[in-house]
Amino acid sequence: MQPNKLRQKIMLTAITLLAAINVIHAQEISFFSEGTAPSFYDQGLVDVANLGESTFEYTFPPNAPQYNDKVPCTTLAYKGETALKFNYTSSDVGNWIVRIHRSNWGSADVSTLDSIACYIYSENEVPSSALPLIGVRAAKTTGGDDDSQLYALGEYNPSIPAQKWTRVTFPLKKIIDDSENGSLNFAQVKAITFGQSEQSGLSRLLLIDEISVFKSLEQIPPIENLQLTGYDSHVELNWTAPQAGLTYKIYASFDGGENYTLRQETTENNCLDFVPEEGKNETLHYRVSSVYQGAESSSVEKSVDLRNYTNDQLLDMTQEYAFRYFWEGAHQATGMALERSNGDGRTVASGATGMGLMAMIVAHEREYRPKEQVKDRILKILDFLENCERHHGAWSHWYNANTMQTRPFTPDDDGGDLVETSFVAQALIALRNYFQDGDAKSTQIREKATQLWKEIEWSWYQQDGQQVLYWHWSPTIGFQKNMQVSGWNESLVTYVMAASSPTYGINKEVYEQGWSRNGNMVKPRTFYNYPISLAPDWGGPLFWIHYSHLGINPHGLKDQYADYWLEHVNTARIHYAYAVANPMGFKNYSEKCWGLTASDDPDGYSAHQPYSNDNGTISPTAALASMPYTPEESLRALKYFYRERGQELFGEYGPYDAFNDERNWIQESYIGIDQGPIVVMLENYRTGLLWDLVMQDEDLQAGLDKLGFEYQLVTDVDDPVAPKSFQVYPNPADNKVYLGMGDFQPNTSLLVQVYSIDGRMVWSEQLQRASNNMELDCSGWKDGVYFIRMQNEQEVRQVKLVVKH
Repeated sequence: MQPNKLRQKIMLTAITLLAAINVIHAQEISFFSEGTAPSFYDQGLVDVANLGESTFEYTFPPNAPQYNDKVPCTTLAYKGETALKFNYTSSDVGNWIVRIHRSNWGSADVSTLDSIACYIYSENEVPSSALPLIGVRAAKTTGGDDDSQLYALGEYNPSIPAQKWTRVTFPLKKIIDDSENGSLNFAQVKAITFGQSEQSGLSRLLLIDEISVFKSLEQIPPIENLQLTGYDSHVELNWTAPQAGLTYKIYASFDGGENYTLRQETTENNCLDFVPEEGKNETLHYRVSSVYQGAESSSVEKSVDLRNYTNDQLLDMTQEYAFRYFWEGAHQATGMALERSNGDGRTVASGATGMGLMAMIVAHEREYRPKEQVKDRILKILDFLENCERHHGAWSHWYNANTMQTRPFTPDDDGGDLVETSFVAQALIALRNYFQDGDAKSTQIREKATQLWKEIEWSWYQQDGQQVLYWHWSPTIGFQKNMQVSGWNESLVTYVMAASSPTYGINKEVYEQGWSRNGNMVKPRTFYNYPISLAPDWGGPLFWIHYSHLGINPHGLKDQYADYWLEHVNTARIHYAYAVANPMGFKNYSEKCWGLTASDDPDGYSAHQPYSNDNGTISPTAALASMPYTPEESLRALKYFYRERGQELFGEYGPYDAFNDERNWIQESYIGIDQGPIVVMLENYRTGLLWDLVMQDEDLQAGLDKLGFEYQLVTDVDDPVAPKSFQVYPNPADNKVYLGMGDFQPNTSLLVQVYSIDGRMVWSEQLQRASNNMELDCSGWKDGVYFIRMQNEQEVRQVKLVVKH
């Protein structure tokens, strides 16, 4: 080897070794961060039998007086909701001892750590000499457990000032190195022990929070790669964590960088900061620093612009955030949609995945993610749907994503779920009509979607040819669950899909006798002056008018039983009127806070609806997914959820699942079948994209014809960006189309672009507006839906055009 190359290799090796030596991993083990309940900590034990004449307040869990040795909690906390309450009197003929175990009663290896820390609060100043003694309880090398010697916290900490949370620390090495503790195994520490330090007979009340054991760092590393994105009312911050085990403080300046205030503290490497009014429509400055055991790194600074959003920008932002549930929030190995964000991380839902596939089309169309990556994700999902356990072509409600096997929804629901399958089916139809290009991935998506669609054995679920569909079939108990799919509910799509199947289709009699119950599902009534014929009294849960119409266009949809557009518009309006009237007096129900549907609530999960099942729980998806039916009312709700209460109600995947102001409760998590309709129905409101894709399908049209429906192939929607003065005519067009340009200033430069429904640009030209009309030659364009976009320096406008030769 040449000398210079040898020197380079030695230098590279030295740098690598130095880097390895300098990699510091923060290590921290928590012994207390939150009480079991607001009133007690189950793993905090008072040694009641040996108190003597000393006292220490203790309590017991509800309905368990036999465990009357628990440390009480208080809601005055340093962090979180609760802190430990040490309320004691120290006698010279007594001794109190308290042991704080970990929340899971488990042991911890602290042998390589070096410090104990906690936060202490008192209404009155506490001299350092009066601070409790401290030690640990650990397994003995000879068997059993024992306490270490106890040591004075006051030797290592100053006095505690009154009414101020103060961090105290103790060198763990003092305990580990003490020969008196030689019989203890510090790889199995069970608890942190506090003991009496005074014999004065004085009473004290100390609050103690955030007890942990950790390894100290000589230098706290700053964050890396700080990225800021400004929206209408919030800033999204993302950064790279320099190492594990750190927390982060986010500071913001609303006065040009002169003064900074602490906005948040988090253990994540991202956060959303909803700014006060003075921060909106401004340039803001942020600082982010790493924090470990109270010490703070140097901060990283950046600025970002916030600008007032148009209605369309608000809708687009909401869609993109909700889409993230199906991207970052999905089961990453399979792409399948998790049933909920706060679940076990492996239970995926077929219905939510169907909605997620439709959301993927939106993401591809709007380039929320790179288009090739979206195609790859879709193919991954289709691979799972092909190879997972299926039941006569139908999918189960839930799957274990790691094994691809059915996870029973209930003990007797361990097979096919036909209604959830129909949500997948409409997505398959949308996919095969959207990905029409000849590239390999589009071809695979199209072919795989068609294959899976044709393999669903809808007629099997008639249970031996009955004139009704059954919701479930089990490989263990067959049709024993015996649940018929009959109207009215969210399952109209199930019968339409079943009638549309080219391989296992049902006839019209199944729809008439099974779904409509020979017309008995029709029951005309009027509420708040809005007539309905299908929904339950006062409208039922709103998801019933969302799920079936993610792909089936309700515009112009009629049969012998209903005008579905009118039915659904009135159902949504009844919900809105109910919230405005607020007959049950729930807190914050109003013209901007409305919408009842199936979601989590303070008592579990329920299908909320006016009067009959309303406990004050608002589910944002209810109003937002109703955007096509009640655009003004739904947009008002969106602005309330986001602009007025975003810090509470808006998170990493958009609006949280539900909240109940009556009971001061917010579910800061997500459910797949609630986020999916937000993405899809907002897109249908904006462009009709998913409606148009599904309705153009020949199988679907054959099914609707078979069932006797009138329907509309192309959606006429008012684009939320374009003013009415921007006209295209004729529409539909054949060879030529004329654009009305009268609302633009004369002699201004206009960029005119035409896109196909799958996002491909088919025409673009920069023009000077010289007249009120412009002629476009569309004779060479294929039949289909196009979007014509005109923009100048001030604004962007867009309308939809149908070309039909």
